[in-house]
Amino acid sequence: MTEYGYSVEVPEGYDEAVIRARLAFKGEGFSILTESHVTGMLGPEAGTERQYLIMGAWNTGVHEDKGSDVRVAVNLPCNVVVQEQGTRAFVTALDPHDSIDPSDERSVAIADAARAAMQRAFDAIVAFSRG
Repeated sequence: MTEYGYSVEVPEGYDEAVIRARLAFKGEGFSILTESHVTGMLGPEAGTERQYLIMGAWNTGVHEDKGSDVRVAVNLPCNVVVQEQGTRAFVTALDPHDSIDPSDERSVAIADAARAAMQRAFDAIVAFSRG
């Protein structure tokens, strides 16, 4: 993990990085609810050919028993970015702790669980390169 979150390089390129990210995050219980292709919208300095994808990953977090048949899911959204840079690609995401109130113990516990799942997902993205 970097100072801002997670970042891994996929030397095999953008398409491979997208596939690996989808599989790795799904394998850790995240759902990809949205995908926004923002190629060409990043300004002239980014170029019009560079591919850039924002995936809205959703982790269902912790379920609580409220003493009845009702189960409450606490959710933590996480944006995952796949960006092309030449012939390689990078998969990045912010640290889940950056979007919570650190004084709320429950939020910290949920962010800890999401952080661990994200680390495993990023480890899997890298492992696909070696396997």
